[in-house]
Amino acid sequence: RRQKNAVPVVALVGYTNAGKSTLLNHLTDAGIPANDRLVDTLDTTSRKWEVSDTLEVVLSDTVGFIAKLPHHLVEAFQATLEELQYADLLVHVIDASDPNREAHRAVVDSLIAKLAKEGTPVICCFNKADLADEQDLPRGEDYVAISAKFGRGIEKLRQLVQKKLDQGLRHGVYLLPYAMGGQVEQLHLQAKVLRCEYRSEGIEVEAICDKALYGRLSQYLKE
Repeated sequence: RRQKNAVPVVALVGYTNAGKSTLLNHLTDAGIPANDRLVDTLDTTSRKWEVSDTLEVVLSDTVGFIAKLPHHLVEAFQATLEELQYADLLVHVIDASDPNREAHRAVVDSLIAKLAKEGTPVICCFNKADLADEQDLPRGEDYVAISAKFGRGIEKLRQLVQKKLDQGLRHGVYLLPYAMGGQVEQLHLQAKVLRCEYRSEGIEVEAICDKALYGRLSQYLKE
């Protein structure tokens, strides 16, 4: 269904206890218990996340990876990872305060290489940055330091996700003459219409559309 509706899928991945469920809760108000346990999330929880007014995604919290998975959990563990095959973007949540951070990060990176689609973009999200030394936080184009518990760095994470999944969509409010009533129907067919009101001076339509349609209607944009 997600593929049919062309809704991007963002999967949260990471070593166990990195804070994925806490981040999902912060972004979507999902209300998922965020417990400090070996493998707390064995099912995949998916929620809608409105990244911006032009981007809505399905955000999924996958099982926490561990280096040596108990034998009786292997089958359940692998079943939850099907989500990675459908992901358009991976957010690798890393515990910035973990003394074994780099070893755990390597475990997850190796599993991503095996399970995700080749070429799937990855954002390295260093969580619990409030517990780490600022100088120890890696920096890079696809890196972001956050505290899911306190909301630090979330806006930068949003901007990175928006950049990675930019579909060229534009938000606009148009005032169309009544003679262009057919254009309103086209907007309903080709764009996401947020509001349509009939006023004395014309039809006011608020919509999210692609660059081509946005350009064709640019002369009718309201200031």
